[in-house]
Amino acid sequence: MVVPGRIAWDAPAVSRRAVDTREAEFAQLFEEFSAPIFNYVLRMVTDADRAADITQDTFIKAYRKLDTVTDATSTRSWLYRIATNTAIDDMRRRRNVTPMGTDEPAFANRPDHRPGPEAQVMASTLDERVQRALMALRPNHRQCLLLSDLEDMSAQQIGEVMGLSYGAVRTLLCRARGEMRRALAAEGFAR
Repeated sequence: MVVPGRIAWDAPAVSRRAVDTREAEFAQLFEEFSAPIFNYVLRMVTDADRAADITQDTFIKAYRKLDTVTDATSTRSWLYRIATNTAIDDMRRRRNVTPMGTDEPAFANRPDHRPGPEAQVMASTLDERVQRALMALRPNHRQCLLLSDLEDMSAQQIGEVMGLSYGAVRTLLCRARGEMRRALAAEGFAR
């Protein structure tokens, strides 16, 4: 029944507009955060294929829970929290799996035979040593350092991602930097 002076809403059209709005919102979210989330996860797991899978899982979970985000300013922390939890779950699952490999040691000192200028070789060696030092850290220390120094998050934002208070983040960050200094010293970096 149509009441004079009132607009008759077509329920499927209203529903379709809501879906279109949600799709556009998610597309914008994906466009803005997919590369940073991938890079963050890659630094946590050091495997591009695993990082891509974890990033995909992160955005699937985010899409399913998109309606739970109420504050646009917390979206970044919310996404990083999902990525962190997804990466940690993946690392826990893989801890129980032992890969089959060769009998040679995993960290055998092998020369780098790739051609290129000396600066390029030095840079790659430096990157490898820093990455090894980073991977030697405890997972929560690595996560805190990555969020702070590479993702440029404040202690408050890191607290939102990791579920910690501001003071706990500051303490964790201090300990993580100390642990990183020791790991870099073990890799041959002088203080």
